[in-house]
Amino acid sequence: MKKVLFISFDVPFDGVGHAGGKTHNYYLKKVSRSEEFETFLISFCIPRDLQKTDCDKYNIDNKIFCIRPEKKYRLLRGIINISSRYNPWNKYAGMIPEYYVRKILGQLNKMKKSGYRPDIIILEWTSIVLLAPIIKKIYPEAKLIASEHDVSFLGYKRKYAYENGIYKKWLAGVRYKTMHRQELKAINICDYVFPHNHKDAALLLNESVPKEKIHPIVPYYMDFTDMEWIGKSKNVVFFGAMSRPENHLSAIWFIENVMPLLKGTGVVFQVIGGGASEELKKMESENVRILGFIEDVSPFFQDALCMAAPLVLGAGIKVKVIEGMSSGMPVLTNKLGIEGIYAKDGEHYCHCEKPKDYADCIKMLINDREKAEKISAASKELIKNKFDMEKSADKYIEILKRM
Repeated sequence: MKKVLFISFDVPFDGVGHAGGKTHNYYLKKVSRSEEFETFLISFCIPRDLQKTDCDKYNIDNKIFCIRPEKKYRLLRGIINISSRYNPWNKYAGMIPEYYVRKILGQLNKMKKSGYRPDIIILEWTSIVLLAPIIKKIYPEAKLIASEHDVSFLGYKRKYAYENGIYKKWLAGVRYKTMHRQELKAINICDYVFPHNHKDAALLLNESVPKEKIHPIVPYYMDFTDMEWIGKSKNVVFFGAMSRPENHLSAIWFIENVMPLLKGTGVVFQVIGGGASEELKKMESENVRILGFIEDVSPFFQDALCMAAPLVLGAGIKVKVIEGMSSGMPVLTNKLGIEGIYAKDGEHYCHCEKPKDYADCIKMLINDREKAEKISAASKELIKNKFDMEKSADKYIEILKRM
């Protein structure tokens, strides 16, 4: 049996709430079910997720570090993380705390001394991929795979462009240059890279990463293709983890810039996702609903007029857009929201950049049911054809077997 070691920033488990964790969980469990592999996971979690971990259920050996919230532990981590948090020239661009680095490397050295020798090491998220140069020194004979949930230097570049303040813009620029250099260095040390969409695969190819290394995979998503979209309401859904800056800022942008243009139409903006800030909650009104985390979003998708994803930051494929399109609910989004999906404006979704674009499209969907139904059917078909998770998992397993 081949020994496959997964290293990740955030522990996966069935029912994990964030998109990256769902993809990590999906492929980890696929590998663990194969009789040809023996799996081990090194990861981290917060106390409330410790009881949710299910590695034992799937026969996955593991070392999960629990990030304790007590003051003494926070103080210790704060001291260890001073450089990674405050040093503008930190070699990981502040993406991974020094505490995590020490724990991972300490565990790897401990496992090596005990005789553990992995054949394949899969590094989940760029934060862990950045450790490839050090991990390669510990296990020089192991094959390394970079699982790039998104190409992070692109997100850093966009944050640099977005910032306005002199200091914040300078800091974002320094970190972008560091991330660009270090991420590509780490990827080139790895034997394979699994981008989670074809757009990122093309981006890496353009950065001179050898083509034979690049094998894009399909991210895990909640598949609503069997759901019938009804869309009889005038609800516009915004969906995502609201604790993430790109979602928080995007929702506020829509409320401030688009909703005033829809006054008198009866349109209600529904924000679904946990972690909403007090600033966002204060914006709730008759036509803006901050709904928080919802276990089953399918009734909201089925009933909504459309989904809006006016993203102002971020990189990589947007799983929420795939999920919205799979439901048949017409999706309104911009260049950032649709990248990596290769859908056609007016056929599979509605492309919007300015506030008026969103308002006009929403009004069109209200008044032209036939057009809305055509977009609904086409978006479902696109997701069925282009985002087959089972085929992607088969390809993933086959590459591991060949290695």
